[in-house]
Amino acid sequence: MGKLLRGNGGRMENYSFKSVAFGGFDKQDVVRYLEQSSEKAAAAQRELEAENEALRREAEAREAELEALRGRIEELTAQRDGLQEKLETETAARADLEPLRALEQDVARLTAERDALKPDAESYARFRERLGAIECEARNRADDLEEKAAAQTRRTLEAFRSEYLRLMSAFESTAGHVNGELRKIEVTLSQLPRALDQTGSELNELSAWLEKKTEKKPEGKG
Repeated sequence: MGKLLRGNGGRMENYSFKSVAFGGFDKQDVVRYLEQSSEKAAAAQRELEAENEALRREAEAREAELEALRGRIEELTAQRDGLQEKLETETAARADLEPLRALEQDVARLTAERDALKPDAESYARFRERLGAIECEARNRADDLEEKAAAQTRRTLEAFRSEYLRLMSAFESTAGHVNGELRKIEVTLSQLPRALDQTGSELNELSAWLEKKTEKKPEGKG
């Protein structure tokens, strides 16, 4: 019996063949060996093909994942570029708004002052409200007083008018009487010169008569 060494994946296997009488190997053993080797080779081939198919599918899956990652990377890169541009724009805008920080501080300070003054403002508002009510009441009272004063003034004027009319009537009556008396006096005064002249004549006559009487008395005594 002879032995044959063959390789199997890096391993060496011993295979024994039957020897024939005239030397050499048994044909049937050789055929079986070749068939077994062929089947093992086919099985190994199929195993390799299945492994290659699995590796191919895995490679395709990895390629798909790689493409997806490339797309995601491109998307993230675009987002990064957009954010970078936005950041640059905002940085420029922030630089432009830098002078406004002082105004913001002033606004904050004024807001704090307003908040601090708010109680005083509320008190002032209540004071203004009360003052408005007092002013309204004062106006109403002033209107009432003005109306009462106007009514009193009207009553006083009516009383003065009535008294004036009464006095005018009395004056006219008195003036008429006085005028009548004055006319009588005027008539009397107009007649007075004649009366005086007549009285003077009568007095002259009486004086002349008395003188005559006086002159006659001594003559009688003698």
